[in-house]
Amino acid sequence: MTMRKDLRFNNLQEVLDDLDGLVLNGYVATKNWDLSQTCEHLADWMTFPIDGFPKSPLVVSLLVGLLRMTRGRALLQKMITEQRMAYNQPTIPQTVHKPTEEFQPSVERLRKAIYRLREHQGYIHPSPLFGPLTHEDLVSLQLAHCAHHLSLLTPK
Repeated sequence: MTMRKDLRFNNLQEVLDDLDGLVLNGYVATKNWDLSQTCEHLADWMTFPIDGFPKSPLVVSLLVGLLRMTRGRALLQKMITEQRMAYNQPTIPQTVHKPTEEFQPSVERLRKAIYRLREHQGYIHPSPLFGPLTHEDLVSLQLAHCAHHLSLLTPK
């Protein structure tokens, strides 16, 4: 069985470089998601802070709000400092995409989301889990999120 690669990103260009390597050389998925699913998921979460987060059911919103008030900032700081995310954490269903053989549109969508985030200077919607974020914290969080998922796609 192929193991997860050890991956950390220092900037968004390194994410683009890793993505280019996966496209150019091919990859082996070590878990359930292919390159298209991974890119769509990452692009979703990269654009939510700019465009707004989807609405969650009331019970989920209340639970996430409670977590934000009690542990949200500590979780954020841990992820930013360690550049790691916990494994097997739930995500919202809207960001779980169906597998597809045609990955290029999804790769391009993620590239555009990365460029957009890198250049964004406007309002950042508060995270439902972490609350208000600076651009620097948002980018650091996205780097950890990208490393988390792209580490499951091992280059051939």
